[in-house]
Amino acid sequence: MIAAVSIAESFNHGRSDAPEKADVILMLGGGDGGRMVKAAELYHEGYSEYVVISPALDEYYTQSVQFALDLGIPEGAIIEELVATSTYTNATETMDIMEAHDFQSALVVTSDYHLKRSKLIYDRVNSNHYDDVFDFTYVAALSADGDPWYELSYATNIWFREYVKMWGYRLGLYHFIDIPDDGDAQV
Repeated sequence: MIAAVSIAESFNHGRSDAPEKADVILMLGGGDGGRMVKAAELYHEGYSEYVVISPALDEYYTQSVQFALDLGIPEGAIIEELVATSTYTNATETMDIMEAHDFQSALVVTSDYHLKRSKLIYDRVNSNHYDDVFDFTYVAALSADGDPWYELSYATNIWFREYVKMWGYRLGLYHFIDIPDDGDAQV
């Protein structure tokens, strides 16, 4: 019974919140470029004046400052986070940046399949390390082609990876896999 409920629940990757004006847009790296496209769309619609790319990686165009510039986000609006290696370190590093810039609210932009795990860890880190000082709105990005995760040819692979990772995050295994160094945030 528990296994059946666990598997059934795993197909629900969370609902995107309606975007709200925020101090910053946090674009979590990964995916196929749909995340940056969504972050740029929100920026151009006036939801925030700043976009954090976490992590900003020149070797991956879809996570690069150049891609953000190509999408019309001005250089002065881009804040690079350079050390995150997981959703957990995305959370710790971007919250350090938010604290350093006196930002109180953020739109967290990630792929539709990654939304539930991102919300879990951002809410947990915010609560456990920052006394719930930050206000997050979670916005799902579709693939670069505009398709939801379950319509992609590799949807089974996405489901399985997220199922395993979600349980790892629920059990707190990220503490043993990816420990951020204090003071690593780029501001």
